[in-house]
Amino acid sequence: MRMSTMTLKLTEEQIEQAILEQDVVRYEKESLFLMNNLAVSMSEVYDDILLYVMPKKVKFNLKPVVINNAELTNLLREMMEITTKIHEEQMDFNNVKIKFETWFYQITSEGRLVFDYDIRELMSITQASKELGVSRQMIYKYIDRGLEAVGEKGQQKIPKHAIEAWRNPVMAFQIQWNYQMKRIRTQTIDERIEMINEQINEYEQQFGDSFYKLFGNYTDEEIDQSSESVDIFDWKELEEEKRNLLIRRKGGEA
Repeated sequence: MRMSTMTLKLTEEQIEQAILEQDVVRYEKESLFLMNNLAVSMSEVYDDILLYVMPKKVKFNLKPVVINNAELTNLLREMMEITTKIHEEQMDFNNVKIKFETWFYQITSEGRLVFDYDIRELMSITQASKELGVSRQMIYKYIDRGLEAVGEKGQQKIPKHAIEAWRNPVMAFQIQWNYQMKRIRTQTIDERIEMINEQINEYEQQFGDSFYKLFGNYTDEEIDQSSESVDIFDWKELEEEKRNLLIRRKGGEA
């Protein structure tokens, strides 16, 4: 659904006014309109990949101070820019999808984005393992950390574009962050800590020691130079998330 320039301009004005007046109801209404429009536009533009995109069971729980958040405002403006250009310019599917999901899971309190793919876009676990040069077991570990998979356990398929994104350390990191944001909605703090501990233990076995002994003094730039940067960045994020969750469980602030 191609949004007209006039409609987009009106939407942008309404959102800017809502931010200025801290009008949560108007902000949520216009954001939902933008969200649904972008979902339909993605289905049309990437019809060789997608059958449809659908926001499901969406709920907001925004407060005036939140809608004035600079990061959220920047994400929102990116969504408006994508909506404007998606029918006119050749935009990378992974880039659009990741940004859409990042915005969605920051702005909503409940719900999910459902992506239904053309069967030709999907590959088997074995094919995915060959593409990434890892074992089938490692693909399942990647799925547990956020690599996109569709279908029931034991019959899962991996979208081709997800393999491309996973090869990119920056994209892989954001994909995993979005995945954790989605999972946190249905997990207690203790359940999340237990899952993080399991993943950290796997990394400690893989690398032979704790993160802080091996990489505690590394900068992000130094980690990025490693051939295993995706795993190391994921490990670092898990350690930081665990720390923050333990503080929250004790009643403090991260």
